[in-house]
Amino acid sequence: MDLSRADSRRMAGAVAGGVVAGLGITALLMAGERKSGEPSEIVTLERKTAEKLGIDTPAADALPSSREQAVTQGGHLLLSAAAGAVYAATVDEEASVIGSGLMFGAAFYAAMHWITGPLLGVKPPEWQAGAKTIGMHSVNHAAFGLVTALGAKLATRR
Repeated sequence: MDLSRADSRRMAGAVAGGVVAGLGITALLMAGERKSGEPSEIVTLERKTAEKLGIDTPAADALPSSREQAVTQGGHLLLSAAAGAVYAATVDEEASVIGSGLMFGAAFYAAMHWITGPLLGVKPPEWQAGAKTIGMHSVNHAAFGLVTALGAKLATRR
């Protein structure tokens, strides 16, 4: 088999895995909104980002409209796809699904919640979050990494 063909299949699998995992997390976030009556964390992040760009946003406690939800979750899924591409580009093809998936999920969590969000000023530093929030983020990103790694691995099976 041509190596570049295998690489492109692995990339497609990792991107698909990232999108599937992102869809799962999106579903959990939206279900949480319905249950709590409050905007999800990702909607809050999107609003803070929009405010920094000078874009008008709904009241902080308002549930998102369908349009806002589509923009927010669409951006989340694009980030999930991009993370899948990063996985395929940076992780060795022979790496185990469990080990590489958990390490990638942890690295992605650290990059987004511990570094990027606080540096951009759109979320408080993760170390200020409670244990429940840190635990939830850790589990979500571990699952994200595992599904992404599995997608990459399954795409290259014969």
